[in-house]
Amino acid sequence: MKQLAMCMSFILTGEALPPPTSTVTQDFCSRLAANSGIDKPSSSEGPTEWTVRAMNFGQRFIVGGSAATGVGVKPVEPATVEDYRRLENMCMPEGKGAICKLVGPLNFNFIWKGRKIVTPMEVGERATIWVAGIKTTCRSEAAQ
Repeated sequence: MKQLAMCMSFILTGEALPPPTSTVTQDFCSRLAANSGIDKPSSSEGPTEWTVRAMNFGQRFIVGGSAATGVGVKPVEPATVEDYRRLENMCMPEGKGAICKLVGPLNFNFIWKGRKIVTPMEVGERATIWVAGIKTTCRSEAAQ
């Protein structure tokens, strides 16, 4: 009803209707990059993949080379015990970093340049995230 009233308002006042909202959906790594302020490489075909460093060479040299990057997962609320069990081993230590093999639905926590960024992952979405030192790689996979 509210939308109808808004449309009627535009018609009666002679204003143009606002442009329709986009139905184009981004894959998980594209959304994570956008939420984190990361410039990801644009790819017109296939899943998104990007790699970034928390600090460039100059920053490492001047500042001393320390930066924290963190990853984690939380269930979408309301959550069940099974939801928590499903997420239990999605992010595991690997070498001097971690690897997350994500399968949605979940909320992905990414600590990047001093900020905690939460990016939701939809049902059936898949992605793999590697963190090694100051380097992070995200690769979206085909949804199932």
